[in-house]
Amino acid sequence: MIGHPGHRRHALHVAFAAAAIGAIACAAASAYPSTLNLQLYAQNRPGETGTVTLDQVPSGVEIVVKMAGGQNGSQPIHIHTGTCANLNPVPKYALSNIVHGSSTTMISGVTLGDLLEGKYVIDVHESSANIEKYVACAAIAMPA
Repeated sequence: MIGHPGHRRHALHVAFAAAAIGAIACAAASAYPSTLNLQLYAQNRPGETGTVTLDQVPSGVEIVVKMAGGQNGSQPIHIHTGTCANLNPVPKYALSNIVHGSSTTMISGVTLGDLLEGKYVIDVHESSANIEKYVACAAIAMPA
């Protein structure tokens, strides 16, 4: 009996439960910002500073880096696990090299929440020839 009052109450409870679950999922998804701005701090060479902007887009995260005091050539940049003082030397994500002070990279299939939940840093290397020397770093974290 579709018109039976018990069935209608059950259907109403199911609808309310589904709406509540949807609201919780939306709240969890919005717990992270859609844009995160970070400062790159000099490491091992004065003057290598800059900014990093991470934007959540439907396909992933777009990362835009602007550097001051960089080299005229190309500088590798990666996302590593760890901290600026102690990172895993094997990159988690390779970003587009910084050329003439800027880099733009799209990381598909990743959310800003994924990057914030992990313990990640963005590290700029001096050059491809001297990849072991880090010259700037920023922790991927919410501002304090």
